[in-house]
Amino acid sequence: MMILKDKRILFFAPAFFGYEKKIAEKMRELGAIVDFFDERSITKTFEKALLKIHPLIFYRKTIRYYNDIIKKISNNKYDYILVIKCEMMPKKIIKKLRQLFPSAVFSLYLYDSLRNIKGISSKLSMFDRVLSFDLKDTEENKNLIFRPNFFMDDYKRDALNEDETLYDLFFVGTIHSDRYRIIKEIKSQADKKGYKCFFYCYLQSQFVYYLYKLTKKEFKGARKEEFKFDKIGSSDIAKIIDKTKVVLDIQHPKQTGLTMRPIEMIGMNKKLITTNESIKNYDFYNSNNIAIIDRNHIEIPQDFFEKPFQKYNDEIYYKYSLEKWIIDVLGLED
Repeated sequence: MMILKDKRILFFAPAFFGYEKKIAEKMRELGAIVDFFDERSITKTFEKALLKIHPLIFYRKTIRYYNDIIKKISNNKYDYILVIKCEMMPKKIIKKLRQLFPSAVFSLYLYDSLRNIKGISSKLSMFDRVLSFDLKDTEENKNLIFRPNFFMDDYKRDALNEDETLYDLFFVGTIHSDRYRIIKEIKSQADKKGYKCFFYCYLQSQFVYYLYKLTKKEFKGARKEEFKFDKIGSSDIAKIIDKTKVVLDIQHPKQTGLTMRPIEMIGMNKKLITTNESIKNYDFYNSNNIAIIDRNHIEIPQDFFEKPFQKYNDEIYYKYSLEKWIIDVLGLED
């Protein structure tokens, strides 16, 4: 379905495990001409660490970065400007883009909570459409449209998977906040129950590992061998999940919106254990498929592993697909 035939889209997004590339590919598949640029002007881990200490430290570099992009694209004509997160894009640049492309629809998608994105509140009014994955944020801000995340085509399974199960429990994700503490406790309980686990605990660099060793109490006894410093691709993740019974999701404690993982498990027909209690408010919640645990009083529900997965209806699968996410974010059906 070429719903974006001959439409031109300027797309900015931070690099996040290849999702930004998949979004661009899907829009092209739907007929669009897509010009994609990283939303971040800095990509080195050390620079990112400095950015957390002082958000404006790379402001001049960021302005130069965006001005170079504008020089490249100024003669183009865009139907849509799509920005994801918009943490690094200065208001000055958004104004320039609006002046250059006055007829384009400006859409912003937030896959993080408002309180976790520095300076975002002052940018919201600069977009025609603002959508957020965070239900609480959209309830408190009338101008925000609620739109949960999506699963990529890599994670789509038309039938229940009957492959041999190699793992009882799977986790892959960046280690932040209290994730390491929770993973350690879950791993300890899983070992006692005899469960086979596949945990891929990612850190951006060895520098971050040593920084956490110095600054985080729970890292006192951590060993470098417990962590991975290379990102794992989405297709590789999907292959492992195919051979897994239950997938673990641990959201940031300051976040109520659903991460990608719970949505991906819809597409893959897999059971989920999550720390995110707000999942009860979603139309796909099914206690047979989804177990909620308390991050402060962790207990693995043993009987949950024994129940078979209950397949969702076709409407749910389509609603959370990448294609429908693109339609909703750009406002194609409004």
